[in-house]
Amino acid sequence: MLHTTEDIVTAFQSSGRRMTRQRRAVIEYLAASHNHPSARQVFAAVHCGESQMSLATIYNTLGTLVELGLIKEMEFEAGDNRYDTNVSPHINLVCTACGVITDFDRKPPVSTNEIRKVLGFETTGIRMEYQGVCATCRSKEHDPRTTSSEIAKFTDIAHVGEPMN
Repeated sequence: MLHTTEDIVTAFQSSGRRMTRQRRAVIEYLAASHNHPSARQVFAAVHCGESQMSLATIYNTLGTLVELGLIKEMEFEAGDNRYDTNVSPHINLVCTACGVITDFDRKPPVSTNEIRKVLGFETTGIRMEYQGVCATCRSKEHDPRTTSSEIAKFTDIAHVGEPMN
């Protein structure tokens, strides 16, 4: 399920938390973005319009949204954590060249009910991802006009998650 801005705002306020304009800016950006941004990407996107926005506000807001189950936090050993507003079971396609994460709206192959029934294991979350190279990066790698320095520049941003064009 993808949450809209109003879904998230309503659930946030229903939890007894105060809705500030900074929190709303974070929520609006997340709801409109489908690129699984990091906290730093959220900060870069909303900081311009909110002069009183701090990175701590971003992290605190994201933490609260995760705690409320309104977004998912995706942890990566070698990079920034990323955030997903699609909280229903789905598959994430992670490009190892540029860091872009794309939702593939298919259910994981085994249901949580089946796992509970067979093993007695109570699943509290699912994270399924396929890693590989996206079509954009593949076309850059195979384009004879693309120089090795352009490929290096293109793939040097894996921690940010958005390819440079």
